[in-house]
Amino acid sequence: MKNQFLVVLFTLILFSITPIHSFAEPQTDLAAIVTAEKFTETLDKGDFIVAWSQTGAINQSYTNYPEWFKKILAVRPHLGKVTKRSIEKLSRHASWVGLPDGDYLRVSFTTVFTHKQDSLETVVLMKEQGTWIVSSYLLSASTS
Repeated sequence: MKNQFLVVLFTLILFSITPIHSFAEPQTDLAAIVTAEKFTETLDKGDFIVAWSQTGAINQSYTNYPEWFKKILAVRPHLGKVTKRSIEKLSRHASWVGLPDGDYLRVSFTTVFTHKQDSLETVVLMKEQGTWIVSSYLLSASTS
C-alpha cells in the first residue's frame, strides 16, 4: 500500500512540474525542423525557384520573386557548398516583427560553407492551416 501511494505521489509531482504542452511540442517542432532543413537543402542545390515556392503567402506578398532571387543570388552562391550545418537554437513565438500574430518557430542553424566558416542561417516558420510554412530566411555571415 505504501509503495502504491509513493508511485501515485511521484506521478502527481511529475505532472505538476512538467508543462503539459511539452509532451506534444517535440512532434510539432520536429515537423517544423524538417521543413526548415528541406528548405535550406533546396537553397544548397541552387533551386531558388523551388525554395521560393516553399515560402508562405505572407512572405511572397512582402517580397516578390525577382527581389528575393536577387537578394539570394547576391550572397548565397559566393559562400560555396555547405560542409556542415547544425541546429543552434529553436524558439517558439506568438508574434514576429512585421508579421501577423500566429504560431511561429525560429530555427537557427550554425552553418559552415566552403568559403565562409562562421555563418548563421535562420528560418522562421509559421503554422498555416496546421502546416509549417517558411515565412522568412535570414543569412548572417560574419565578417571576421
